[in-house]
Amino acid sequence: MKGFTFKVSYIGLLVLVLFLISACGSTSSSNPSGDESSSETTETTEASPSAESVTFSMGHMNSQDHVQDSMSMRPFSEEVAEATEGRFNFQLYPGGALGSPAETFDNIVTGIMDSGWGLQGYNAGKWEVHSVMQLPFLAEGDAAKLSVIAQKLHDKFPEIEAEYDDVKLMWVHAADPYAIITKGKKVTSLEDLKGLRLRTPSVEGGKMIESWGATPVSMPAPEIYDSLQRGVIDGGVLPVAALADFNLFDVVDYVTIGNFNTALFYVAMNKNSWSKIPAEDQAIIAEMIGEPMARTSGEAFDYQREQAMNKAKEVGIEFTELDEAELQRFKDAAQGVTEEWLSNMESKGIDGQAILDEALKLMQEN
Repeated sequence: MKGFTFKVSYIGLLVLVLFLISACGSTSSSNPSGDESSSETTETTEASPSAESVTFSMGHMNSQDHVQDSMSMRPFSEEVAEATEGRFNFQLYPGGALGSPAETFDNIVTGIMDSGWGLQGYNAGKWEVHSVMQLPFLAEGDAAKLSVIAQKLHDKFPEIEAEYDDVKLMWVHAADPYAIITKGKKVTSLEDLKGLRLRTPSVEGGKMIESWGATPVSMPAPEIYDSLQRGVIDGGVLPVAALADFNLFDVVDYVTIGNFNTALFYVAMNKNSWSKIPAEDQAIIAEMIGEPMARTSGEAFDYQREQAMNKAKEVGIEFTELDEAELQRFKDAAQGVTEEWLSNMESKGIDGQAILDEALKLMQEN
């Protein structure tokens, strides 16, 4: 009888152990975190794997204090998370943590980063058609208006859209109109530019600077401060907002206003990363990107421009506006840059004049 009792007890114990192992395994597969509080969502998780939060990286070259980080990309990530009920969001990596300014676009294409923000000028020749927006004196309006125009041109002309085939373009935007900023020398005439070394953000900007008799210098924006301080450059053609974005107040003496040109920026996503988002969530995000975010990004620059102008005047930076006659001399000198762009478009079989006319027409509206 004792032997029988022992066998029954042993078998009962074995069954109990197997039951406990089975129960633990079931909990682990439905709740990888081991948090009992989420065990109630087991059925939802198994039926809809996409319900788990997915975080995409979004890199850029600037500090987290840059206005595009704080007023555009970060709010966008928060809005995506809210609109998709936490299923998707974007984690920002500022300061070039995922790649240098020149590497950003290629890193998005290859998937080193899921998405990112960058200045088109760092990839010379990549967006030759869309660079119409960077031609001299094609900056009539604030950054919000110029950004919407840039996005509308992309949406209207297949030739521009094709330039972004490598990625899922989220939005493009422009900066506030560029001014001439200098250290040590005030610019009130075309002659004042002779021999100056000016930082440029784009090929078109460089050609414009050359047409004025100055020397263009290409460099990433975060290097402008040190370059001005060490005398590597005498100034640059920059948005006024850049005074605040890169804290240039103590290395700049003069700002010459003239709406000389602007520059374009992109926010793009790796195609494979985009494909991981289910169609219903893609549709939600699609409503948020494009023109709405182009306007938001432009408005961020407009806000920063106002803040920068106020502080610049407080610290004694002198602002100059060219009179109409002198401004026309700058325009006449740079006319060849536009003509060269039109000739280049014609050689590619693209109706550049139609694209330019559309940009000018949109600038005259509102």
